[in-house]
Amino acid sequence: MLKNLNDYAEFLEQRIDQGSPLSSEELLSVRTHVGFFQHERLVHELVMILFALLTVGGFLFFVAMPEYLVLALDALFLGLLIPYIRHYYGLENGVQRLYSLYTRLERL
Repeated sequence: MLKNLNDYAEFLEQRIDQGSPLSSEELLSVRTHVGFFQHERLVHELVMILFALLTVGGFLFFVAMPEYLVLALDALFLGLLIPYIRHYYGLENGVQRLYSLYTRLERL
């Protein structure tokens, strides 16, 4: 999804560099694409929050009941949380970039 977002942002930047204004239908299409990327960002945020809560809960459970199986499960949660944070960071920055590109396109 990050590749699609970056490719779309580059496409919009090329349109801005050309200086040709977009029609109202094209602007509506850009808004629709931004909405899709916002939805994707929201879904990944919710999954990231779930894994963060599971990771913290696992650490607390390990403190209350120290067993290596609990620690192994928590290590798996942490191993999934880190890539989710990284992916969400890219989605968040990409959507913010699309916001600014959309504003620039409206000004054309």
